[in-house]
Amino acid sequence: MDEVLAVLAHTADGVYAVDAAQRIVFWNGAAERIMGYRAEEVLGRACHEVFRGEPRPGCLECLPECPVMLAAQRHEPVPTYNVLSRTKGGETILLNVSVVVPPRPTGVYTAIHLFRDATHQLRYETFVDQIVCAAARLPQPQTTLPRTLPGLAPGQAPLSAREKEVLYLLVQGRAARDIADTLCISYATVRNHLQAILRKLGVRSQREAIKVALEQRLV
Repeated sequence: MDEVLAVLAHTADGVYAVDAAQRIVFWNGAAERIMGYRAEEVLGRACHEVFRGEPRPGCLECLPECPVMLAAQRHEPVPTYNVLSRTKGGETILLNVSVVVPPRPTGVYTAIHLFRDATHQLRYETFVDQIVCAAARLPQPQTTLPRTLPGLAPGQAPLSAREKEVLYLLVQGRAARDIADTLCISYATVRNHLQAILRKLGVRSQREAIKVALEQRLV
């Protein structure tokens, strides 16, 4: 296993290995470049304290009760996953992580993690959100033909996938800032989505939007 880590020390991916207590016992140069931490700053620390994975749809949170480590301790394969983390400098970074689980106990190494910067995916999703919000603010085209859509009253327009997520959380009683934190988007973006939802449902308040959503089973 030491020979394997010696090879991984020079890969472009960040690499770190942990022991059974989730303490980092190996940290390569690419990991330092991506995260900003030197090896001496992380060795011996719990991996969830270093990566601090934050809640985000489609991402794994970093917690002491880590499902990845539970699988590794049972020597089970672990699917590739994403983690929304922060660098040493406090910058948000999306990491795509692969895990190598030794087929049998090999000294202190319980699992080896290879990770790469996937922040471009996060930026792309944010850019798409901005385009959708901008499109939602455009004037609706006039039509002389009556249209009806399943689940919607006459005069209502269909909601986008993101607007449905916002509406679902609104129905759950979540405030705009809480919705922004849950979906990892800005408060301003949530406000834009809410305005689009009100317009598309033909209502004037969030309370009316919740009533329509429940009556017509939109969420």
